[in-house]
Amino acid sequence: MKNTGDGRRVARVETEVQKTIAQYLISGFRHPMKGLVTVSKVLMPADLRTAKVYISVLGSDEQREQTLSTLQDNASEVQRFIGQQLKMRYCPKLTFFPDHTTEQILKIEKILGEIKGNIDSKLPAESSEEE
Repeated sequence: MKNTGDGRRVARVETEVQKTIAQYLISGFRHPMKGLVTVSKVLMPADLRTAKVYISVLGSDEQREQTLSTLQDNASEVQRFIGQQLKMRYCPKLTFFPDHTTEQILKIEKILGEIKGNIDSKLPAESSEEE
């Protein structure tokens, strides 16, 4: 049975691939993207041949879809840059996915704010007449 690899090594490579993709999107990516784009995380199996790249786009749903489509259509260009920057045996095949974590956090904060507002409105106001 083949050794599945060291988890620490996979985590280091994921971090380096994430940084490299972000660097390329900032400095070298020549295709227009709408909204604020963030590379949230990269997940790779132990063989490091594929990578799931989670992208967060601050903007409308249309901008998010357009940005993900642009990235997926030009994944080979990003892969080429990774191959040039990182000396790896295999350049991972990239697949881009939307990251909904930020949206979920904002929804939870909104709900918690509403709950806090409801609780505050139901509490009796403290009066200074008790002296």
